[in-house]
Amino acid sequence: MIESVPTSRGIQGYSYTSVTLKKIATVIPAKLQRQNYFFWKLLFEQIFSRYKLMGIVDGSEPCPAQFLTDKEGNDLTDQINPAFEIWHDKDQAMLTWMRSTCSEHVLPFTAGLASSRELWLNLEKRFQVVGVSSEYRRNLAAAALATTDICDAHPDLLASGDLRLVPQVFQKYGKWQAFAGPVVTLKVFEDNTLVIELLSTKGEGRVLVVDGGGSMRRAVTGGMLARSAEIMGWAGIVINGCVRDVDEINECEIGLRALATCPVRPIKNDSGSGQKHVPVSIGGVLIHEGEWLYADGDGILVSSSELSI
Repeated sequence: MIESVPTSRGIQGYSYTSVTLKKIATVIPAKLQRQNYFFWKLLFEQIFSRYKLMGIVDGSEPCPAQFLTDKEGNDLTDQINPAFEIWHDKDQAMLTWMRSTCSEHVLPFTAGLASSRELWLNLEKRFQVVGVSSEYRRNLAAAALATTDICDAHPDLLASGDLRLVPQVFQKYGKWQAFAGPVVTLKVFEDNTLVIELLSTKGEGRVLVVDGGGSMRRAVTGGMLARSAEIMGWAGIVINGCVRDVDEINECEIGLRALATCPVRPIKNDSGSGQKHVPVSIGGVLIHEGEWLYADGDGILVSSSELSI
């Protein structure tokens, strides 16, 4: 328990006083670095909204006056305003939560900041990345080629192996049935630290292909990561593993393929166990960084180069 927060003061619904630093550490899967700021922010927005604290950092719930006043409006400096005490306790709890999730490289940017809003705005000023528009995402989906047309137009590439069919073992999630783009590869096992790192950066219409070792024991992507991928402009995600928060994922304007769902969260490894930008094998099909992936309701194709029909 955060000792500075008196447990007798709760709020309607969820009580912020029940939040411990240990609980925050389980919700925020990686220490804040420059490259994962966007995902970190989304997670804290979810926490603050759940506990009705968002107004403190966005400025819509300003700090009440510190002292009560008399009939003439003069401060009674010996009488602390109870509303101020409650607001201040919440604010300092939030400041502690955020600082507890900062990496050693980010902590210096929190020095001397006395309120959660000051810290929130300072981090946003330093690390904020602008997401893409809804029109951009719609154009990504519209640009995807039909896999049947690709196969009909390029039988020679199918025969040579420059165009490969990925085995039909994936379930479909997300709003977009069809997506396409150059491939970015990851190889992980039940640890999504590197997935967070990449999906927090600009996608630029690319497709993240994650070899999760086919594990059915833990999910490596959930609703918040799908939301991050959507906002940052990733065209799609293909996971040789599991996802969770399916209802949230299905509300995202992105295409996602995974083997199945699993409610168990991934493990957390601050060192980011796994490999980036290496060849991965999905269902026996070798996929290299920079190749092109095309997916729709009929299947998934991987091409050595961008195709036209």
